Amino acid sequence: MKFKENSSQFKKLRTCLLLTWGVVSACPFHCVCRNLSESLSTLCADKGLLFVPPHVDRRTVELRLADNFITEVGGNDFVNMTGLVDLTLSRNTIHLIRPMAFADLESLRSLHLDGNRLTILGPRDLAGLVNLQHLIVNNNQLIKVSVQAFDDFLLTLEDLDLSYNNLRRVPWESIQNMASLHTLNLDHNLIDHIAEGVFGELYKLARLDMTSNRLRTLPPDPLFTGAISPTPYNAVISLNFGGNPLHCNCELLWLRRLIRGDDMETCATPAHLAGRYFWSIPEEEFTCEPPLITRHTHKLWVLEGQRATLKCRAIGDPEPVVHWVSPDDRIIANSSRTSSFSNGTLDILVTVARDDGAYTCIAINAAGEATATVDLKIIPLPHRGGNAGSNSVEIGDKSGGTTLSLSGQEEESSILQRCRAFPVWLPIMLSVS
Repeated sequence: MKFKENSSQFKKLRTCLLLTWGVVSACPFHCVCRNLSESLSTLCADKGLLFVPPHVDRRTVELRLADNFITEVGGNDFVNMTGLVDLTLSRNTIHLIRPMAFADLESLRSLHLDGNRLTILGPRDLAGLVNLQHLIVNNNQLIKVSVQAFDDFLLTLEDLDLSYNNLRRVPWESIQNMASLHTLNLDHNLIDHIAEGVFGELYKLARLDMTSNRLRTLPPDPLFTGAISPTPYNAVISLNFGGNPLHCNCELLWLRRLIRGDDMETCATPAHLAGRYFWSIPEEEFTCEPPLITRHTHKLWVLEGQRATLKCRAIGDPEPVVHWVSPDDRIIANSSRTSSFSNGTLDILVTVARDDGAYTCIAINAAGEATATVDLKIIPLPHRGGNAGSNSVEIGDKSGGTTLSLSGQEEESSILQRCRAFPVWLPIMLSVS
């Protein structure tokens, strides 16, 4: 009798446990679920999965899906998983993150997406991760990261790893606002530019790795040069710029002067410094050469309404930047009518009378500047003579110095002969009524 009573109690207990397990921790097939200290972990690593299991307990705190064959995430994969703290999707074949895929993961602190096939991080791919602290996206095939991709966790992110990708540009506009950033790994990419002052407000930054990119120069930053260092958070910042084709001139003297234990930067150019470590080169060899204008347009005559091209070529180390100043002492900016090119060429697409005057070409680099003057003469369009019955035209400059009058009765040969006496050849079309 006692045995039957115990047997009945055991069955009730077993039924209760099964019901409890079914409600709280419905474990996906092939996965392992552990409920430790009221923290549910769902472990589905290396299970040959082709997609995120649909029956993951929504109360899961840790979800491991690494080393599978998942190709994309989104839809209802993580819906209502508001308590998820750690999500690992490493080493799958993910090539697509659908917008708002993680929108419900308001508690997520760590997201691992390394070792996948992502090429783009879109503006809403990571939306909703308002408490994210660690984002690991290394070893993908990224070629573009949207400026808005990190908007929802700019103030909380502590670690960002975008290393081993194919990035030529990174969203510096976003990175410079990551106030809590501690570690930034951008090594082994194709980055050739760092925005000036981007690290100035990152007071918590302790490690920056930009090894093996395509950087030729590095703008000095107050955070690195000592103007702000040591920070209240980190006395020493670890900087790594080795493996870049650095051009060793006066612009990199600030990096040469930093005292670091992991100084592994070498020079790629100039030729006499190639292959040498920074620390082995005396400071006085980090030199620059001021600009020298080698050739430029001296004087140009253009018929009003035609295109005017002014040229100015300069050399120096570093390569000079060329600006143009108009006759009224204003820097010429690109517009619908003017285009200034990096090679020193200024194009005025449609000239008007007020463009006449002396233009100044200014070549500037870190070592100084050089200037040259270009005279542009605008020849006014032909206009009718003063008499109402006249069928002649006049051509002249606005200074009134030279005037060419042509009668409608003159033959073509006579017109051409008289044009040859003019200071420049003019492609004139006469319309005589």
